[in-house]
Amino acid sequence: MPVRFYLHTKTYADGRRPIYADIRWGKGAAASTRTEARLRTGTGQSCRPEHFRPATDASPGTVSSAAPAYAKTRRELTKFAGAVEKQLELAEANEAELTPEALLALLKPKAAATKLAKATAVSAAGEVVPTAVPTMVSLYAEWQQAYQGRRAAKTLGGPQGLIDQMERWRPGTRPDELQPDATGRCKLFEQFCQYCLTEAKNRKGEAGLLNNTLSSYVKRLSKLLKFGRYATEWLEDDFSEEVEREPLTYAEVEQLYAHPVYEPREGTGTRALKRAGLRDVFVFMCRTGPRFSSMLEIGPDALVWEWDEVSQTEVPVLEYFHYKNRRKKTKLRVPLDHVALEIWARYGGQLPVPSLGKFNEEIKLLCREAGITRTVKEVRGSGATRHEVRVPLWQTVSAHIARYTFITTQHEGGADLVSIQDTVGHADINTTRRYTKSREKERLSTMREAFERHRTRHTTP
Repeated sequence: MPVRFYLHTKTYADGRRPIYADIRWGKGAAASTRTEARLRTGTGQSCRPEHFRPATDASPGTVSSAAPAYAKTRRELTKFAGAVEKQLELAEANEAELTPEALLALLKPKAAATKLAKATAVSAAGEVVPTAVPTMVSLYAEWQQAYQGRRAAKTLGGPQGLIDQMERWRPGTRPDELQPDATGRCKLFEQFCQYCLTEAKNRKGEAGLLNNTLSSYVKRLSKLLKFGRYATEWLEDDFSEEVEREPLTYAEVEQLYAHPVYEPREGTGTRALKRAGLRDVFVFMCRTGPRFSSMLEIGPDALVWEWDEVSQTEVPVLEYFHYKNRRKKTKLRVPLDHVALEIWARYGGQLPVPSLGKFNEEIKLLCREAGITRTVKEVRGSGATRHEVRVPLWQTVSAHIARYTFITTQHEGGADLVSIQDTVGHADINTTRRYTKSREKERLSTMREAFERHRTRHTTP
């Protein structure tokens, strides 16, 4: 558990002592460049020493029922621990390093805003005059505070990777320095891009970020500068590129579903049950196509039955809302085949969806055990350099590949693009078209048939 609670040494007049949180995270993308990241901060709760139960392997620490208002204190501590775990999972999902300072700002936005306000003063004319030069870090904190509660936590944490890279490259970079000169160029920005492509460390600790990562930095930099009322028209995204992903075939999904899940080490069998549940979640996504974020919110009430005129019987339909930044929502409906319905019934509509990091890590191992090992080619760009590697398919499998797999298998099965677009909630049909894949063997077969038709046409008298 990343959070443990303890009593601070400070003692109030009535004998109570404040309850602090000791937060540690040292693995995964959220702490990619650190052996261990750590934050100690107050929780806003307190109790007498005799009423506090120290942390154990099974508990992060709490108050006993003998403490006054113990239910409220426990509830607030649980809420605090949940907020920490959510931010760590979002940072890992965004593949962005989460610094202790950034985590503190996310957990206590009001305190961060107060700290930022101390950097300003009011002149005699009543105007707010900065007493300290604003930096990209302070601009980001101000942007987070302005949109707290109006944007999803994932959106608020999006620019964190950009800010971390800027601080490693040139601590204290100011937004006014990221403005174009008379020629319309910003040499400082060009130097930052060069640093990202040649020196910045990626998740594997290797030098050089991919073009799409730098493309996301450009978009987020534009968002922050626009918020600070700086010019952004000069920013051009020359790095974005389409990445070819290889989905699973229909047969490979069946192969994974039929493969028995075992426990890597001897034990009670609980581990095997969890792995089987994770496999079922992945197969369910391959059959229905929702985003992983939507899977976290799908519950038993998402299954409805409706009359089908063709089969003259009631058929099961998965009905859920697809959210975009928590402001725009679209109701999506997809019929369940027998496999998806079987999985749904097995868990009573409460699918065991883990955190995204654990899901992506475990599903790769499950696919390898199931024999999903055909070789695929991956091509990535870093500046003008192209990186091409051939790897077994199981190494590329993730939650998003399940969505690719659904769209591809539906297209290969004869579903039209418009129907697929409506089912998965794409705003633009061109997005759906990019997801659809034609298998290489089918393309070769079609080409051979074309040559054969030409040959027949020219040889027939």
